[in-house]
Amino acid sequence: MKKILTLLLVAIMASAAVFAGVSFSGSFTAGYQANYNNDEWTFHAYGDDGDDTEDGTLTLGIVDDNGIWSANIKAIDLFDDSGDVDASLSVNFAKAIAAALNTESPVDVSFSIGTHRYTTLRAYSNQAGNNWDRVRSVGQGYITALQVGYGDLIKVAASIDPGTLSASTDGTGVTGHKKSPDFTISALTKPVDGIAVSVDYAYNGEDKSDDAEKNAIGEKATNGVFGAAADFNIGTLADLGFNLGVSVAERYQIEDKYNVFAATVYGGVDMVTAYAEYALRTNAGENSDETYHYIHVGADFALVENMNLDVYFGADDIFSFADTYHVGGNVGYRLAGVKYNLGIEYAKGGAYNYDNGGLSIVPSISVSF
Repeated sequence: MKKILTLLLVAIMASAAVFAGVSFSGSFTAGYQANYNNDEWTFHAYGDDGDDTEDGTLTLGIVDDNGIWSANIKAIDLFDDSGDVDASLSVNFAKAIAAALNTESPVDVSFSIGTHRYTTLRAYSNQAGNNWDRVRSVGQGYITALQVGYGDLIKVAASIDPGTLSASTDGTGVTGHKKSPDFTISALTKPVDGIAVSVDYAYNGEDKSDDAEKNAIGEKATNGVFGAAADFNIGTLADLGFNLGVSVAERYQIEDKYNVFAATVYGGVDMVTAYAEYALRTNAGENSDETYHYIHVGADFALVENMNLDVYFGADDIFSFADTYHVGGNVGYRLAGVKYNLGIEYAKGGAYNYDNGGLSIVPSISVSF
């Protein structure tokens, strides 16, 4: 923890002292989870995403006023000696040239490098936060990425982590063995306001992520992931005056030979929004009879200023609902940049937001600046 806080403090002080005309933003989230399961209470720290491996998260973003460069830092496991820091630096060459020429251009050419996982471009609306469409690099080495685009019409991005040096595990005793590189490429287009389409591929990539596996459909790293997604906001397209849309995503893993299809319907007005998500996983590999029909339904209410209330329910498989369901909700209040939240969930099978099945009571606090 001392290492993390020292690095963050140095970054903040250096940025404030060296750079003029920059903006800072960030957040800190931490809390506790009380869980009752199998007639036993347990208590442990709760992190930003409900994963035990991230029991406290601090983020920091630094952006210059012209939008030419940005730096992002994420510190995890603040309450654990194994804590780590992810950092990245991005430079927009197109904006730098436009600023030098005192002009504006819709062309975007951005370059970034850092110790972080790179996420491909995404079109899926992801209302439930299950991240069925998310693909990103597996490793957390020095990832280099390039993104080229023209306004919102088209964006193309590619990233590579050349691999890291480590001791060989093949029994030869040779050190300095190079691991397989991570590589991703993706494209996103928004031809008109209200329509978005994306395609992507990752070699040695990750379908979803190890810190967001909320149910049985979520899987871990694989060699070769193809995907496509689309979002159609009917409310925007037809100028309905309220939000209404449908989003779909298709994901196929080559090595494990399984396919995931997800679809979400969402809509609402300022005070009440709702969504329903369905996902189907089929496996053509060794466990060819393995099929899941996942559902999740939720609603968010903004009835009181600065207060949020959401409720949800679902199941890992609708054909075994009684054994795999989850139900829960959150109530929170934001005051002067601080959000106080209380989450309650009961999960018969795989938990949705938290680590454990059974009853979870999770008070947490988030500070944003």
